[in-house]
Amino acid sequence: MDKEIKDPEGILKVITALFGKLPAYIINSEKEYPVKIIALKNKALIINTNLKFPSRDRILTVVHNGSKFLAHFIVAGGDGNGIEILTPVKIQITPASRQSSRVDTSQIQSGMVVSNIINVNDVSKAIGFDDKKVDAILLAYRAKLTKAFPLSSIFFAGRMDNRLRLMHHYDKDIFIIDRKEKSSASADFFPFDEYLRIFDSSKIPDTYTSEICVPIKYKGYVHLGYVQVLSEKPLDFEIYKQIQTFANAVSRDIISTGVFQESRDVCQVMDLSMGGISFIHAPSRSFSRSVTLNGTILFDLNLESGKRVTIRGIIKNIRNQETNFRVGCQFYNLTEKDVEVLEAFLNVEKEESPAVETPMEAQESNADIGDENKEDTSSVIGTVDEPDDPFGGAMDSELTSEEPSPES
Repeated sequence: MDKEIKDPEGILKVITALFGKLPAYIINSEKEYPVKIIALKNKALIINTNLKFPSRDRILTVVHNGSKFLAHFIVAGGDGNGIEILTPVKIQITPASRQSSRVDTSQIQSGMVVSNIINVNDVSKAIGFDDKKVDAILLAYRAKLTKAFPLSSIFFAGRMDNRLRLMHHYDKDIFIIDRKEKSSASADFFPFDEYLRIFDSSKIPDTYTSEICVPIKYKGYVHLGYVQVLSEKPLDFEIYKQIQTFANAVSRDIISTGVFQESRDVCQVMDLSMGGISFIHAPSRSFSRSVTLNGTILFDLNLESGKRVTIRGIIKNIRNQETNFRVGCQFYNLTEKDVEVLEAFLNVEKEESPAVETPMEAQESNADIGDENKEDTSSVIGTVDEPDDPFGGAMDSELTSEEPSPES
């Protein structure tokens, strides 16, 4: 049965509980596209999208517990380069239905497997402890960096500082050619005005006018730290590319130490689409540690010989199949590179809508894992087990008083 929420307090509670914690999509020309949620601030949702719209109306969707939430907004502002401030109007709740079919692996490729599974919580925990191998790598890279760029540093920690948190939410590197000349800024990088606010609250001397700051990421998804270069004179794009390569090298060598305890289980893929995947997992120790309902995981999907993508997804259902478990996972804000590889492999159009769980599937999966996981959408607040504050502490004070956790 369809429901509608119109009172402002109820709307904000649903947005707080679901949007930013679950994969969100935006409707354009009757199709759904992934959308980046940046923050909930001053009772408005801030998003990042490259799509063009004919009006100021926006509809964002998420799927939770067999129901689809369609949040209607009006554009209240933005920067004209993809950042939009949306004021909520109402939320419709309807039964979820699959919008794109999944392909049985026997129809496209036998032998597809999932490997190197890790829970995003475990990624953040791994860098929260002292590790001699990691310390040695960082020491060596800091020495190389300061030799080439004396005014530089490497931040690496289990908890994000404000600069890293904002780069995560905007999903853009910082490249400021001249802090005192807005016309030098590019929309491809971190918003210029937002950077000025960071600079004003930082301890960086006013003599520095140029900055490059590139995140160090775990397999392109989880932010571990960043490489920062400051200059009193304008830095150019060639230097930015060098720092980008440098940050990737730091990430690669830290991952190679084995500090991140990825599962050694190799899991057979059962079906796959642009929106999700299901695979078979044995009841091992790593399964009980990493695979939890509504938990966020990262894993490598081996498509065929020499072709592999890293996937971030939210576990939507776990089904007991006597000797093994069948795990259903919905993809969550994949990188552009991984999306392109999947599209080429599945031979689909770029505008294909995401796959979502049907109400019947939700009932079956809940029955498999126990009655304690069944929830009514009317009590949706706090039901999503996501490991971080998706809005990075940028939410209204009256809506949350919790300290933001490490990112996912």
